[in-house]
Amino acid sequence: MTESPATPSVSAPRRSGRERKHVESIYDEAAKHEEILRSASPKKQPGSAAGSGNKRGSGSKRKAEDDDSDNESNDDDVPSEDEQSAHSSSEEESDDDSDDDDEFETAGKKTTPKRATPANKGKGGAKRKKTLIKTGRSPGPRSATKKRAAKKGAAKGTRSKGTAKSAAQRGAHQALASLAKNVLPAGETPGLSSLVAGLLHSYRPTKENVEMGDVPALSEYTPNLVALARKVIEVHNDHPNKAQLALLNLLFRSVGGSHETDLSLGNGSGKSKSKSAKRGAGDGSDSEMEDEEAMETDAEDEDEEVHLNEMDTDEWARVVTDLVDDMRHMPATQILMCADPLGAVHQAHEQTEKEKRSKGGGNDENMDIDAEESKKHASVGAMEYRKIYKEFWYILGHVALTDGGMATTSSSEFESQSEEADAAKEGMGDSTPIVRLDAELVKNIILRIIELSPVGQPDVRSAATLAALSISHAVLDQSALLVKKLDVATRQYAAAKKSKSPGKEGAKAEALKVRMESLKRSVEDLEEVVMGPVVQGLFVHRYRDSNEYIRAMCIESLSRFSLQRPDLFLTDKYLKYFGWMMHDKNPHVRCAAMHGLLQPFKAVHETTEGKARSVGDENLMIEKIDLSTLEHVVAKFLPRIADSVMDPVGQVQELAMSLMLVLLKGGFLDDVSEDKLWDRTNQRCLAADAPATVQKDALYFILDQLEAFDDGGENEKAAPNERKRAQQLDAIASYAAHTLTNGPVPIDKIQVKVADLLVKSLREMPEHRGLVTDWSAMLRAIKEDNAAATAHHVTAGDRANVAKQRVLVRMLACAAREEVGSVADAEFLHRGTDADAVEMTSTSKPAGKGKKAPSMGREHENLSIALLKALPNLLIQFKGDLAIIPELASLPRFLIPTVFSLPQRKQDYMSLIKNLGEIYLSSSDDRILDNTARSLVSLCNGDHARVAESKAQLRKVVVELRDRVVELMSSDDSTIATSAVSVDPESDFASVRSKRRSSTKKKTPASSIGLSSPASDKTSLTDEGSVPDADSEYSIFLNLKRLKILSKKCDLSVFFEDRNNVNQLELLCNFVTDGLKGRLRSCKPVDLRINTDEETTVHKLIDSPEVLGAVGKSVGEGLEFLLCVIGWFTHSVQVSENLVAEDDDLIDNAMEDDEDDNSVEDHVVLRLRIRLLSTLELCFAQYILSGDDHGDDETSVAQHSEEQHSFSDFVQLAAGKVTSDLRTLFPKEYADAASPILRSFALQEDGRLIGAYVRFLDSKEHLLRENDIAASSAERKMSQSLLYPMGRAVATNWTNGNRREAGVFLRHIGASGPTASDIVSTTSRQMKKIDPVRMLESQMASLRQSYENWVDDTPELESDFPSEDEMAEFESAEKTHKEQFAKLEHRASQFSQTLGVFGRLSNKKLGPALNGFIREGVRFSFSNLDNNGEDTLVLGSRLSFLLLLSKYASWAKKDRKHKAEIQEYVDELEAEMRGHEEFEEVHADDLESLVAFRHIVGLKPLPMPKSGASVASARSGASVMSARSGASVMSARSGASVMSAMSGASVMSDRSDISPASARTGASGMSASARTGA
Repeated sequence: MTESPATPSVSAPRRSGRERKHVESIYDEAAKHEEILRSASPKKQPGSAAGSGNKRGSGSKRKAEDDDSDNESNDDDVPSEDEQSAHSSSEEESDDDSDDDDEFETAGKKTTPKRATPANKGKGGAKRKKTLIKTGRSPGPRSATKKRAAKKGAAKGTRSKGTAKSAAQRGAHQALASLAKNVLPAGETPGLSSLVAGLLHSYRPTKENVEMGDVPALSEYTPNLVALARKVIEVHNDHPNKAQLALLNLLFRSVGGSHETDLSLGNGSGKSKSKSAKRGAGDGSDSEMEDEEAMETDAEDEDEEVHLNEMDTDEWARVVTDLVDDMRHMPATQILMCADPLGAVHQAHEQTEKEKRSKGGGNDENMDIDAEESKKHASVGAMEYRKIYKEFWYILGHVALTDGGMATTSSSEFESQSEEADAAKEGMGDSTPIVRLDAELVKNIILRIIELSPVGQPDVRSAATLAALSISHAVLDQSALLVKKLDVATRQYAAAKKSKSPGKEGAKAEALKVRMESLKRSVEDLEEVVMGPVVQGLFVHRYRDSNEYIRAMCIESLSRFSLQRPDLFLTDKYLKYFGWMMHDKNPHVRCAAMHGLLQPFKAVHETTEGKARSVGDENLMIEKIDLSTLEHVVAKFLPRIADSVMDPVGQVQELAMSLMLVLLKGGFLDDVSEDKLWDRTNQRCLAADAPATVQKDALYFILDQLEAFDDGGENEKAAPNERKRAQQLDAIASYAAHTLTNGPVPIDKIQVKVADLLVKSLREMPEHRGLVTDWSAMLRAIKEDNAAATAHHVTAGDRANVAKQRVLVRMLACAAREEVGSVADAEFLHRGTDADAVEMTSTSKPAGKGKKAPSMGREHENLSIALLKALPNLLIQFKGDLAIIPELASLPRFLIPTVFSLPQRKQDYMSLIKNLGEIYLSSSDDRILDNTARSLVSLCNGDHARVAESKAQLRKVVVELRDRVVELMSSDDSTIATSAVSVDPESDFASVRSKRRSSTKKKTPASSIGLSSPASDKTSLTDEGSVPDADSEYSIFLNLKRLKILSKKCDLSVFFEDRNNVNQLELLCNFVTDGLKGRLRSCKPVDLRINTDEETTVHKLIDSPEVLGAVGKSVGEGLEFLLCVIGWFTHSVQVSENLVAEDDDLIDNAMEDDEDDNSVEDHVVLRLRIRLLSTLELCFAQYILSGDDHGDDETSVAQHSEEQHSFSDFVQLAAGKVTSDLRTLFPKEYADAASPILRSFALQEDGRLIGAYVRFLDSKEHLLRENDIAASSAERKMSQSLLYPMGRAVATNWTNGNRREAGVFLRHIGASGPTASDIVSTTSRQMKKIDPVRMLESQMASLRQSYENWVDDTPELESDFPSEDEMAEFESAEKTHKEQFAKLEHRASQFSQTLGVFGRLSNKKLGPALNGFIREGVRFSFSNLDNNGEDTLVLGSRLSFLLLLSKYASWAKKDRKHKAEIQEYVDELEAEMRGHEEFEEVHADDLESLVAFRHIVGLKPLPMPKSGASVASARSGASVMSARSGASVMSARSGASVMSAMSGASVMSDRSDISPASARTGASGMSASARTGA
């Protein structure tokens, strides 16, 4: 632009000082354009638009500035050059650069505006509209100008001081403040010398007005960031190098650099920043003046400014190396930004997890993106700072374009008046000026930042890439705005040319032509900035970066580019990048690629629906998006998109499914005929592992293909069409049936349960939700039973028809459950169910506030009536279908009880309960029995009018089951005669007996398994010569199972009438126990050892696999049935006697030692428990001894069959579970209860059961040891079956617990797989809470017992001259032996860790007890007495036990007094050992163990006496005993060890029930029972 000779340009020195080339002829053309506009517009009074009468800060327009000035200040509060004397350039420069370290004070001074010079008067029309934002409360009434500014929404990103912050905002602000405190040195304030401080403090309210201009208010940080960006650009106009240094320092500090790595700005703010830091925060204004003086005078005493253009490659390398070194030593919590968007802490955690997965052989890339898990390690401060950092660079790019040294604006009266209406019609809304943007300045900044993008450190690359891309988004936003202006000008030009008036319209056309040319050049300049440095210089290299987050960032930016300028980027040239990156190995990148392709569809859809755009998206050129341009990329990459719906990561699946859905609706898939592609996408609606969003979108995808849905969804205004909905449900079920039966899948194996997913998806569709809430339509679809057909009306076949019916019934059941769950609370759904067994995992919406069960809503009532009418017929119709009946049988529980009382529904109700009873008596499936029992019991509860009928029906079921069991299990009168109670001739059992006798005259064939039928006369296993009948035994099992399931749901005693003081339910239990005992005796394994002198007679040993299997199941079900009955009797006693009370009522504090005259010796609970205990002992008697148990070689033992071993294991597992439940139901604490009956309930006689179960667990221990970290579900189940019962019983009775049992249990804390370790660790924590000292004693018992077993297994050479094979076998055994000891050491470490954390014991009682623990371990280590108390062991052979004891050294060192006692005790025992006559035979490895123990615990060594024993000077590395040829082997032990007193040795008798420790203080050491390990 040409300059007026009378008005010198105040920006001329700046222009000449810029190190960049001149923008060729744009400004000359602009001058011509300005002259044309002025000639075409009417004259206006000078200064009329200047608004000079308004005061500064009032929100009015600024004083007009000269058109020739290409650098105008956009901050009202900073004194501009026009307000200063134009005759002194030095003053101007000084004033312009006085804001380096100002803390967001855009005006540190308030001066009265000086009178405008003549050169400034004509600029009012050229001034762009700007907005003033003040974040504080205004001291006075708002002016009309401010109100208009607020009305225009310019203050959206700001917040008033009085406005309440949200919790998220407060958290973000606190996180930023914490980061600023940890990262910024003392005295570092916001300003040019510390942009990072400016960003960290941007959440603070601004102190003065901030003129936003046309910068969008993106967030609450925008005003401060705008002020900071303007400072940078103002400095850049005069000193580009200094501004770029400040920007580079911002980048360096953001990624973890310190102020020491800052590049010097030449004003002491670089590597000598510590000087200013020492001055404190109060010297900010002084540092500002120093910065200004340094800019003017370049003082010699300050650091020399770094000149970026003069730096060579080596100098850059040193700068980056110093930065990376600083980053390496910077804690992750103090790193502001890294490549990971969630922060450096999350990045470090992810890296650690990747290393773990790589070691475990897992895939470290395709891990599902768990948002909740990611939030646990995400840094709020780092995430917020990244947002601020990105916004700052965007604003910087925007401000650089508009406030750069070469940026100008021009306008005219003609444009503002005559074009205003036209512009409004064109959608522009208001008149906009011609803008000259400083594209060259932005390009220079981008090029400077891009220089860091190839750095090897990924965090630096990420920060540089993010900065450059953010600036490019600002550039494209401006270019989009100019393109829209160009379109308007083009249309106006076309209209002007068509005008018939040649005068004014001709001049207007000429002016518009010039305007068009100017806008075109400006657009081309901006496009060149993005297409050149950003796309070609950055994107094409970084989109394939080694870091996944940088790749994802590039693809996300390209997606944004395609919306900002679809004419440039929504083309095959750039769309191919999305297709390529869909194959990326990282899910973050795949998500970004999918999202990039989906965005154009989503943007067009939202625009079509009239959805308002968010802040910052106003300039998106969505109206120019042509979706047809996506056809080629979709056709090329469609297979990959379809494959992604099955991606391992759920978030990728969701995006891929959404993309497939919009492609289908957009017609992109009309010509696709590949069946695999369609099936792969359709089947995701039935995939249980797919996210719920994927299932829903996949169902949308299917519905769009079904003809029944061609008319669209339900019309809310029209009346519901039951027939139409039934057809639609039938179509959905037909598709599901066709999919489920596709392939050689047996009809009984069809996964009908996936129909639940269809219901849940339909409920989430507003337009289709009525399908699964219209019960008449659902029942009609089931009743019509149309043939299943595919989407192309092809009949799918009979298997599909069966599957379709199952799907419809399953959908009905699921829909009812979901609907009831949405209107009623969980109590209604789970009424009648044990609260401990209920899993509250319902996905349905919870009931609203104030809703109580049962719900009385109208919808619930309609559902109940419809189901009550249809259920009886449906139960009959699908009686034989094991897949449908469980769902139908569960529905009565969801019915509202009030409908049962309706007279018109009585017949339906009676039919319902009758059919339920018949189904229960004839079914064998666990799910059918469980659901039916729950429904029958629930119908018996409540206050509705049909309760009596329900109880009568349930009593019929119970009595029928009783009669069957009695008939099947009693072969003759001997069984009844052996019962504990006499049988009244008039009792029910007598009638059953008479029926059985009469039925023996006519032999009835065994009926089908699972159905009720009289037993044959071959049912008894106690009769001589009888042959076991597998079918009859299986019938016993089924009927016992039915009784057990019912006994878990309700108290069966209410259905039995006592006659002549005989409890009929107890009599039934006696029959069951007698029958089980007889069968267990017949199956008991016998000694099959073959001896030449004697042969063992096998009497009636059952070896039939079928019979053994049926008897084993009968025993398991019978034991649980007896336990349930005992539990209900106990519960009734507790309720009737009011025994469930406070703790004071449970403990008998008075007359503790007196005899109890009111003791209860005969009670139904005690009688039944005695019978159950005897049955359990018979179960454990099924234990099959091995050759090791006999002490014989296994070759001399005849092997039992595999079926006999399986039977033995099965009944012992069942007995172990019931034993544990009994011990939990009757804890030993009851012995101290105040109530006599509770004291009698205490289970004291469990010693033999405990010993038997421990023996069984020992026999299966090798199976637990084989479990590894990748254990199968069967192995995990075995760990649970073996350890859960023992752990539950140990924890319940730990106050009087058995230490030997606990010691065996604690063995599995580390070497039996993860499942066993979790069980033992959890139980151990509970044991420590109850009695920590007893737990410590059990640890000693566990270690000693395992150590003795380990010593017994010491490998030895059998000959003095072994062969090579024998030596190899011996070496292998010795290696295994050492590994076993290493596992023992690991277990001891785990035991020690359970005592406390962070060096502190978790219980005060453990301190003194540890002293006794260590003393007992030391005593055991020096002892050489065997189990019989005889001195048979080699002296010092147990010293290696000290290595296990040393794992507790960290606790032993805590107490000096205890440590001194241990020192004295060890010295005493070692001196005694050295004085022994056999000391010369002590092995060197054992003595080395003693030396190691002293060193670890911190004990002083005992002076070495002169002797011939040689001690190894250093350990060989193995902390175990080596094989010794002279050492005598320890004899086998039965489990009882010897208690050696300090003065001698006394033998403790072997017993399984251990008495409590005599003292809990620990001062006297461990109790005797703990030391023996009994």
